[in-house]
Amino acid sequence: MSEVELIDIFADNLRYTMKDVRISQAELAKEAGLSESTISRYLSKERLPTVKALINLCVVLNCDVEDLIPVYDLIS
Repeated sequence: MSEVELIDIFADNLRYTMKDVRISQAELAKEAGLSESTISRYLSKERLPTVKALINLCVVLNCDVEDLIPVYDLIS
């Protein structure tokens, strides 16, 4: 899997999980200690989160890392 594919999958999984738990970008940003523009960049497939941000997102969304980031393939 390429890094671009990983970013796409992460963004789609984040969007789906946010919808599932009914949380807005603003709420997620505030609770995860991130800026709204950072959440927007994730959702627009511009960047991946740091490990710290990923863990904070998972805590707020009550999900596992594997729910947001695929771990079934190497990244090329």
